Amino acid sequence: MRPPAAFRRLETMVLMRAFGKAFGVEVPSLRGLSADDALGTYREFTAACMEMALADKRLAEVLRPRLGAEALRLGRTVRLFVPLPRACAFASARYFYRGIGIGLEKSGEDGLRFCPCFFAGRYTPADCWFMSAFDKGFLRGLLGREHADLAFSCRLTEGAPHCMARFQGTP
Repeated sequence: MRPPAAFRRLETMVLMRAFGKAFGVEVPSLRGLSADDALGTYREFTAACMEMALADKRLAEVLRPRLGAEALRLGRTVRLFVPLPRACAFASARYFYRGIGIGLEKSGEDGLRFCPCFFAGRYTPADCWFMSAFDKGFLRGLLGREHADLAFSCRLTEGAPHCMARFQGTP
């Protein structure tokens, strides 16, 4: 089930602010936009920011960890406000990803399958690599697995039918 439009719009606004904070840039206003238009604005904003960062290797080396750290804080905050037993935490991750147009499913014990993905038609493979820092941080914070690693084995942006990753590590 797709989250309600009001939730999706709020989620997009929160993600936009976290991304902007990590990059140290002002974010575009989402005032008056529908949930879908707000998400489209977020997609274009993040793609432009990542393309700028990826054009300078030193800048990317600074911003990518900052993005992951900001996402970790966001995931922790969500976990505090939506206290769920560990067994239910993945369901909340699935709900949040669905809110931004990304399907998330478990695949085996530590595997994650991402598909469909609202961002895949716009992001480059390098953008996806960059944004995976956000995914790793957010999932670490939300699921309470602060030292887990997220490693992708294939991506939609590289021509795969879906993105596959392993989320492994101690809690």
